[in-house]
Amino acid sequence: MLQGICMIKRNFCWIVIAVFMLSQTAFAEGINLETVYPYSLEHKNIYKTVGSATNPFYINIESYDAPEPQDVNVEILLPEGLTFNEDDDWQGVKTGKGLIIKRSWTLPANYGQNFDLLYLRANEKLTEGKHDIVVKVSGKSWQKNNNITFTHEFGEKNADAINLQEKQLDSSKFNWYIQSVTLPVDNLGNKDDRIQERTIYIKDTALESFRNRMTGDGATNWAAVFNHPAAHLLLEMRNPQQDTRILKFRAELIDKSTGETAVGLCTASQSDNETEHGWSGKSGIEDASTAMISLDGKKSQAFIIPLYVDYFRVVEGEYNLRVTVFGNGQEKIQEVPITIAKKRSMGLFAVAFSFGCFILVCLTIGQFKKCIFDIGAKGAITIALFAAVAFGSIVVPTTLFGDLLHVFLGPFSGLLTGVLNGVLLYLLVMSLLVIYRKPGIVALMFLLKWMLAGLMFGRFTPLGILSYMVYIVVLESILYISGFYRKQELTSGYVFIVAILIGTADAFITMINLEQMMFFYRLYYADWYIGLYMLINGLLYSSIGSWLGYKVGIKLQQVMGE
Repeated sequence: MLQGICMIKRNFCWIVIAVFMLSQTAFAEGINLETVYPYSLEHKNIYKTVGSATNPFYINIESYDAPEPQDVNVEILLPEGLTFNEDDDWQGVKTGKGLIIKRSWTLPANYGQNFDLLYLRANEKLTEGKHDIVVKVSGKSWQKNNNITFTHEFGEKNADAINLQEKQLDSSKFNWYIQSVTLPVDNLGNKDDRIQERTIYIKDTALESFRNRMTGDGATNWAAVFNHPAAHLLLEMRNPQQDTRILKFRAELIDKSTGETAVGLCTASQSDNETEHGWSGKSGIEDASTAMISLDGKKSQAFIIPLYVDYFRVVEGEYNLRVTVFGNGQEKIQEVPITIAKKRSMGLFAVAFSFGCFILVCLTIGQFKKCIFDIGAKGAITIALFAAVAFGSIVVPTTLFGDLLHVFLGPFSGLLTGVLNGVLLYLLVMSLLVIYRKPGIVALMFLLKWMLAGLMFGRFTPLGILSYMVYIVVLESILYISGFYRKQELTSGYVFIVAILIGTADAFITMINLEQMMFFYRLYYADWYIGLYMLINGLLYSSIGSWLGYKVGIKLQQVMGE
């Protein structure tokens, strides 16, 4: 019995060893063959062709466990009516069953991958229905076959294809073209009307660390800076014959005077610790942003493509942006004029002015204490009440519903929220000033409003306090210069002039705050957009609010007197 068990174990071991050796032999020269027709990057419309469109055929041979390099022959049998665009690596042979295209490959030892993309075109001989493409890959002692079944439809003649035939153009070179180039757009392809058309605003890296620390981002991450697109471009392609193609995209800056390629654009890749700010790998293409796009058989198709800028080499100025789309011996080029610009001078002025206001408020902090003693506890409570009303009726709804309004109104949502930030805010400010006409009233109200916003929404940021300092200094200065605090009696005519002055001051404050936002957050706005906000949100809304505040303040003064 024991001897029998030992014999069974011994036989089992020999079986295991034999299976292992057979498996090693079977996979000694492993081959994986992958073929797809028609092929697209998005893998759409697979196994279907329409009309006389040109479609890519993808073949990939993966070899592994090969002790030495081996030569293989590839044969692709195409059905009647399917031809291929001439290629130096492939040879076509006509047979009674159809066209056979051939080539040879050398597979590397151990592991390797050989692949190629062929463009096949249907002519009038390709009938509707299902067809087969037979692929044979053979070595010295092995052969692998793949069979691809696809469906062909005649489709409809479209106007673009008819026009191309009437012009008798070479359809192999003019069956797709660039319809338009639009920039800048966002990463969803939406054009922002706040930004000047065909203008790329670039970062000023000289103050990058300062900017990051002021916005709470900490130390500068140069890899993130350089690998973030400076802008996005919307490329619209027309594809009359509904081809499926894999194409390459290249965007270059062209000097208008010389016509030569200018430095500035680049292709992003991952940075490492050694290169830090820059690109760790060589793409083979310099001074250009590149990408791959896939025509998926639609007559019209749009692509959103990022443009990367080398911030250390780019020079501001007027250029032509040359867009080149090419592939399989075909190429289309289109140029559009663009402007490379940096928003620096006004941004730096705005930041310097804000810091000056901050220092001035710090130096005059003693005046606030004097103001509180002058108005007493009742006045301090009144200021706190007005600040709470401003917070609840302005900051809260703007914070909660501002993004929702932006979805529907886009860049003009601020004109609606400006009713709160302009009319209602200055109504409260002027009402308080009519009741207590003392220097420092405005400062106390804005400081309390800032503290409430910070406590409730965590808005204690350096940029936030700078913005409030600008409000305090500019408004207090206008009221002091206009003699508002020294006036014995407020008349309607005088208050109307003060309301216009306050509106003008708020227009200046609006410009300072927008410039600060552009400097710190790089939210670049067109000049007309800044002017519109200064006129509507600043001058108009604030003047109306100040005048209404005077009327409300008179009524409140009567109530408090009673």
